[in-house]
Amino acid sequence: MRRSFLGFVTLILAGLSALPATAAEGVLIFGATRNTGLEIAKILVARGEPVTAFVRPTSNLENLEPLDVTYFTGDAMNAEDVERVILSKDFKAVISTLGGGRGERPPDLVGAINMVDTMEKSKTKRFLLVTIIGPGKSISMVPRQQREAMGGIIKLKAEAENYVMASDLDYTIIRPGQLTSNPRSGIIRMDLEPAPTGPITRADLADMVVGALDDDSTIGKVYQTIGDDPLATGARMDRQPK
Repeated sequence: MRRSFLGFVTLILAGLSALPATAAEGVLIFGATRNTGLEIAKILVARGEPVTAFVRPTSNLENLEPLDVTYFTGDAMNAEDVERVILSKDFKAVISTLGGGRGERPPDLVGAINMVDTMEKSKTKRFLLVTIIGPGKSISMVPRQQREAMGGIIKLKAEAENYVMASDLDYTIIRPGQLTSNPRSGIIRMDLEPAPTGPITRADLADMVVGALDDDSTIGKVYQTIGDDPLATGARMDRQPK
């Protein structure tokens, strides 16, 4: 029987997350070299889950090197690269936290399309996509000034979400708001409806993603993350990509 979502998060926050791996092939992560993707990799490795990280040839692997992670080098916007990695194993799940840096061509939509298209012809059907507050009804959570500044990326994320939702995959979509790199606070939840939210730590968000991975009741649902990082109160938000 699967653990309940809240029960799993409680174990994570109590430092008791050393759970046995449930599939020999493990989890494939797109975006594992930094930020939320890296935090997710840390949690999975700590509990004995095999992790494969899809990385670009130019990726900085410094933060991943201490972890027992398998690397697969390629470009998420190259359909052949994505197909090779997803079809290389019968993964338990694929997790994507893809996001482009300043001056880069955003991989959000093309990367999602490539993942979905390949997964639909593979044995791997569980897909967790981390996007952003803004698509769909969550636009009500975005201040007007930010709507104007982030209109382009919100549109891309929304198109990626729609492509995933139109697929036959066992998807979960998680929309975080502004993210910080502070230590986890435990002040976070996922909600199906828009609600006021503050800055969220990437470590807390990673807990939510892994919790959703382990809870089949999250399949086919889209969540807004609701939180308030106390260390960021009154401070300028960290605007780094996921």
